[in-house]
Amino acid sequence: MDSGAVLIVEDEAVVALDLKLQLLGLGYTVTGMAASSAQALALAEARVPDLVLMDVRLQGPTDGIETARLLRERYGVPLIFLTSYSDDETVRRAAGTAPYGYLTKPYQLRELRAGIEVALTKARMERQLREADRWFAQTLHCVTDGVVLTDRDGRVRFLNPAAQAMTGWLGEDAQGRSLDAVVALAAPAGSNGPADLAQWLSQVRQDGRPLPVVHGLPLRAADGRLTPVDASAGPVDDAAGSPLGAVLVLRDATSRLAHEAQLRAEEARFRSAFDHAPLGMALVSLAGDFLQVNDALCRLLARSRQALQSASNPDLTDEADPAHEALRLRALAGEAAGVVQFEKRYLRPGDVAPVWVLVSASLLREHDQPACYLYQVHDLTEQKRAAEHLAALAEERLKREASELASLRMREFLSRVSHEMRTPLNAVMGLSHLLKLQEHALEGAQVNRYADLIHESGRHLLGLVTDLLDLNRMAEGTLTLDCLPLDLAGLIDTTLPMLQPEADAHGLSLVAAVPSGLRVLADAQRLRQVLLNVIGNAIKYNRAGGSVHCLAAVLADGEVALSIEDTGIGMTDEQQARLYRPFDRLGAERTAVPGTGLGLVIARDLMVQMGGTLRVVSRPRQGTTVTLLLRAAG
Repeated sequence: MDSGAVLIVEDEAVVALDLKLQLLGLGYTVTGMAASSAQALALAEARVPDLVLMDVRLQGPTDGIETARLLRERYGVPLIFLTSYSDDETVRRAAGTAPYGYLTKPYQLRELRAGIEVALTKARMERQLREADRWFAQTLHCVTDGVVLTDRDGRVRFLNPAAQAMTGWLGEDAQGRSLDAVVALAAPAGSNGPADLAQWLSQVRQDGRPLPVVHGLPLRAADGRLTPVDASAGPVDDAAGSPLGAVLVLRDATSRLAHEAQLRAEEARFRSAFDHAPLGMALVSLAGDFLQVNDALCRLLARSRQALQSASNPDLTDEADPAHEALRLRALAGEAAGVVQFEKRYLRPGDVAPVWVLVSASLLREHDQPACYLYQVHDLTEQKRAAEHLAALAEERLKREASELASLRMREFLSRVSHEMRTPLNAVMGLSHLLKLQEHALEGAQVNRYADLIHESGRHLLGLVTDLLDLNRMAEGTLTLDCLPLDLAGLIDTTLPMLQPEADAHGLSLVAAVPSGLRVLADAQRLRQVLLNVIGNAIKYNRAGGSVHCLAAVLADGEVALSIEDTGIGMTDEQQARLYRPFDRLGAERTAVPGTGLGLVIARDLMVQMGGTLRVVSRPRQGTTVTLLLRAAG
């Protein structure tokens, strides 16, 4: 049992004390005892009791019935009369205060206890009901929709503040009036709204189920204001399902209608811009179907609007383009900006060539989900034609420049060749002429000297012609090579003796350190030609007392590196940049060192022909290292 706090109001002190002891014995709490109305009100002010036990006769001018009324008005506290008076007048007056019980003295203790428990329970239930009503009332006061409650007869029982603002009626003024008098709704022509509001709510009560929302009904307020509202209605039933009335909910549709009007205006502007845009535009579904196209696209593709909208985008695309287009469209899914561009070709009816276009595609969304693509199609016909014309002009210019450059290089080449050939030819012709003029005056030693010079000039001329022929064959791709596995150490051993006399003449040491059994893929004759040229240069451009080392090693990638290192004069960066220019001897033409400026050019090209590489690293006055990278033979 939930004990309650009880205030005893009794003018007899002995009776009040006895009652207190009885209540304490029953487990209740006594907040105080008062003999007069003033004392009772003061004790209730200090602590509001859960229940008041009130005698009718009290000390002072105010009796218990009036005190009960004051306590009920001020504190809403439940009350039971305990009195020896039971006449009709007293009972009538007491009933006017809505007591929770009326016990006449003398009473039984169990009667008192039962009366107290019933009163406390009833008070608790009424308090919960009042709290529920307060929650409901506060909720209806807070909602922005207008709420109107009616009884069974269609008369207004309640209007929340929002409904009062819409209708222009105060709640107390509207109560008891017919719904049509307070809520002046009219159904516009062609709508599914109610022709008669009372009849509409009557149907709601009869059917026992809510009716669908009717949008955009004009509501005329008491002051003549018109407000568009969205109206809905539903029944209000008791616990047994019997109809008690109906509820009408009114939502101000002003903002919604304004927003819809704005959307319609924007849609009209978009449609106008879409239809009259000077470039082709289309809405394309995620599956590739044309949902909407404009006139510009129809003209560009030479198809009617109906023909385009009955076709799909892939069907009208050149077969080489869909994969790239799909790849670009997939990129849209992960981009917040949602715009990609790509070129493609659209097919046109008949034998007409496809038209090149630039598509700017964006992804349109609805409710944050992909809906379709917006294509902006730019005609690239003129740009492609201009680009082709420019490409043709550029190609023609390049051909002309290449021809002029080839002609210039040919003239330079012939000039160098003629210079190189003229020198030994002049020597041959001059010396042979001297022999002819002094046929009888020359001695044997002088004749032999002239003959040696003629032979040397002829040999130089033959070497020049041979080099030119090799260069020409490599340029034409007619040089025949026979790349076979060969022993690199054996080739070095048979090549160095051919160069040893020249090395001895320069006072140089010629050393080779090539592991035995190292095999490479190469043409033996041409590789020897490369070695003679490279090692010969290392000897010619060395210093007195210097050295030339031939070293070989297998690299990590399986290639064989053959390095020729010398201690000669080396080269500057500027000289190395001119290293492979034919006939350019890098200044050596002003020295007594013989040469044509073709050897290293031929050596490099021969290495390339054999699937290898020639690399040069050089530092002035410190020497040069030439590395031949060759394929290893398995």
